[in-house]
Amino acid sequence: MKRVFRLFPPRRRTVREKQLADSYTRSPDGHIIVRLQLSSPTALLMPFEGFPKNFGDEPDDQNAPVLNLNKDFIDYLFARLSELGDESLLLNINLMADFDDQLNARGSADIMQTAIQRYFSYLAEVRRQDLQKLIGDAVLLGLLGAGALGLSVFLDARQATTGTGIGLLLLGQGVTVFGWLTLWEALANVLWHWRPLYQQLRMSQRLQSAPLELTTHQTLTSTLPG
Repeated sequence: MKRVFRLFPPRRRTVREKQLADSYTRSPDGHIIVRLQLSSPTALLMPFEGFPKNFGDEPDDQNAPVLNLNKDFIDYLFARLSELGDESLLLNINLMADFDDQLNARGSADIMQTAIQRYFSYLAEVRRQDLQKLIGDAVLLGLLGAGALGLSVFLDARQATTGTGIGLLLLGQGVTVFGWLTLWEALANVLWHWRPLYQQLRMSQRLQSAPLELTTHQTLTSTLPG
């Protein structure tokens, strides 16, 4: 029943313009400003991560390090995206403590935006691979299920013509059950399991391209624990 509900969910009402105006402000370019507050730049990252020296200045982007972002930070951004619908967004991060080795806010913003872009680029690629694997599994399960049902038809026909014993009957029934189960799992992949992966892929792509604006030492009404 839950799967049927997920397949035909109640239509979500997007946030109305008045609600958007009450909850968010727009930049001059028309982006919805998502305000965040971090206690320090490293609060952007998981506790075991840190910004290495010369981060963002690597000549080879293919081998550039990807830093793990704080899970609460990611969940917060995903929640805002799901509520904003297709609106474009601008991340406004209020930083309560500067980088120790940075002399200006612009350098801090570049480093933080690089970390965010790399992580969500990596996450988008992972979700794309997950979707490809899901499609491959669905095709394989569909072929197995169809083959098993074809074999069960053959076994049933043979039993009807030759009158074999109980062993062939049980084998035919087992093959039939296996065929329907694999077909159902393939159908579930096609109808349901791809949706959350695709949604995370799209949100990761949007966050990867979202511009970032950095402010320092300001009091915000909307904060992210950090």
